[in-house]
Order: sequence, then C-alpha cells, then structure tokens
Amino acid sequence: MSEQDDIQKAIANNELYAIGGNLPADWKEAFEVYANLAKQGEVKAQYNLGYLYYKGDAMEQDLAMAYDCYQKAADGGDPRAHYNLAYMYERGEHVPPNSIKAKEHMEQAIALGDERANIRATLANAKAALKQGDRDKAKNLFASIAANNKEAEMGVIACNVEFKCGYSTHINYSYHSSGSEANKKFWKWGESIGTDLNLLMTNTSLQGWTTLVKAITRASDDYVGISNIGGILRAGETLATPIDPEDFAGTTVCGVAIYSDREGSVDKPIYSFPFPDIPLEASEEEISSLREKVMHTQAEMERQNKAAKPGGCFVLTACYGSYDAPTVLAFRQFRDNHLENHWLGRKFIAWYYTHGPKLAEYVEDKPGLRAASRHFFNQLAKILPR
Repeated sequence: MSEQDDIQKAIANNELYAIGGNLPADWKEAFEVYANLAKQGEVKAQYNLGYLYYKGDAMEQDLAMAYDCYQKAADGGDPRAHYNLAYMYERGEHVPPNSIKAKEHMEQAIALGDERANIRATLANAKAALKQGDRDKAKNLFASIAANNKEAEMGVIACNVEFKCGYSTHINYSYHSSGSEANKKFWKWGESIGTDLNLLMTNTSLQGWTTLVKAITRASDDYVGISNIGGILRAGETLATPIDPEDFAGTTVCGVAIYSDREGSVDKPIYSFPFPDIPLEASEEEISSLREKVMHTQAEMERQNKAAKPGGCFVLTACYGSYDAPTVLAFRQFRDNHLENHWLGRKFIAWYYTHGPKLAEYVEDKPGLRAASRHFFNQLAKILPR
C-alpha cells in the first residue's frame, strides 16, 4: 500500500494521529499532504486540516484558518465540521458569540448524523424533561445514549433514585424497681409515644456498582445546597436517613448528586442535576397509616403496662389513675432531685418500693380513700421543694 493510500485511509477514518506513526513522513510533511488534498476539494481533508489548525499539534494554533477549513468542509456536507463551527460560535472563538449561528450549525450536524450533536441534543432534551417534572421521559432519553456517554449514564442512575418520607412510632419506657436483692422487681412503664421521620432513598437502578447519593435540599428561604443526608446506595437498596422535623421544616428535595467508587474517589460528584421539588412531608396515605400506628402503639403500651405491674401500682398512681398526673410528676421530681441525694431519703425510697405495691393495692379499690388521699397529696405537693 502506498503512502497516498495510507493517507486516504487515515482521512476516511479520521485517524489523524495514526499518520505520524504509520508513515515515515513527519507531522509537517503529513500536514502538507492534507493541505494539498484540501486544495483539491477533499472534504474530509479540509475538516482534518481545520482540526490540526485548531489543536495546534502540527503547527502553531490558528483559529482563523481552523474556522476557514471547517467552513469549507461544512459547505461540503461534513457533519463534524458543522458541530465544531457550532462550538466556536457558542464560545466566541475567532468569531463573535452567536447563538443563532450556533443553533443552525448544530441542527445541521444533527441532520447529517453527527454522534456528538445527537448526544448533546438528547442530553438537552432529557434535562428539559426534568425541569418539566417528567422523570420517566428524562430517564428514557438518558438511557438511549448511556452506553456512549458518562453524563447520560449518571443521569439514568440519578433518575432511578426515588425519595419519599417514612414515619415510624415507638414507645418511650421508664423502669422502676421495688424490693432488694433476690426480691427486687422491675416495673416497666410506657411514658409516651414517639414518632421518627426518615428520608427514604431507593436506588431502583440495575447497576451493581456502589453509588453514593446525597439529596440536594431547598430550604424555606430558597437556599439550595447539598445536604448532609444521604449515604451508600447499591442497586435495588433503600436507605432510611433520620430527619429532624425542626431542622428540615419546609424543606424539599430538589436534586441529586451522584458519586461512584468506580472512579476511585468520592470527593466530588460525577454528576448532579436539579429536578422538580419533592416535599419532605407525609402524604395523606402516610398520615392515615401513622394514626393507625399510634393507636396500635397506644394499645401496646397499655398492654405492656398492665402486664408489667404486679397486682397494682404505687400509691400516688393508684390515687390519681395516671402515672403522668401533675401531682404524681411533682412527687417524682421531689424523689429524683432531693430524696435520692440523701441517705435518709434513699432509705425511705427503698422502704416505699418494698411496701408501696401492697399499699397501692389497698387504696386502688376504695374511691373514698383515694379522694381523701388526693386532697392530702395536692396540699403536700404545694410545699414540696422543686
């Protein structure tokens, strides 16, 4: 095969950097061959010559000559030349920035089948779909070019990260003891019902490699930033991240940032983009479910309390019918803040915990005695030190 044949093959395949390695000629001689072919009207040679002028590998960079060569190749129907001209018009390289001209050349590049132009147009359409709230359309567009574009690959994963709120309820318990040594008993009391709020993030992507996702949140003052909520999300996993309702009141998830250990670093996101806000608030279905959970938890608390109290309760609780009655609370505070701090007080507490259950059982079924006892305890509570 002759040198001319090698050059023609390189031109046909756009293998510019292969010429220097395949031919004995140096880059300057290869450039001269391109220039001669371009003068003869060889469209691909005109594009390649423009590329050499633009890059400045074979000679000093000359954007004016690059533009001229690209324009001639574009007039000859080269889609790559149209794409590069669009790029120069966008950035204002050699020519003043001109969005209209850039759009015209980009449309020509797409019409002529330039892969870079098609990818760019698909990315733009995917992001436009996101702004309109159509994540399914955006995901399909990203997926159509994901095999050839890193940004689109990350876009698919980002679209597959679903956010919603999750609520759970729990019982806050307090434990009290009576007796000592072998006769010591512990009584469990359900003091209150708590509710936890979690941001549930699900990665529905089929990619098996680890992805770190952080939610981008928008606070009530319109501040937008990557929050400290998030974590490692593998394919198909759901991560529950605790949320403080007070800290995140009025907050919405408005974007996603994706990191990957496949790149060897999670210092900055590989890809991130905003999407229509997803409020961190409970849906009507979740609120209804939460009410049912609270009622169920309340019933469970009562059942546990009944099972945990051997034959009755302490005297004050028996008199008032509630462990959380204000007067009962006042005496508990007096016990914790004063009696516990003195040895005589601790002796009284030990005696009370030993004999209190029997006294409570005696008082519990005597309404008159309970009423008289409440009056006495109400007056005594007024003079208790706090």
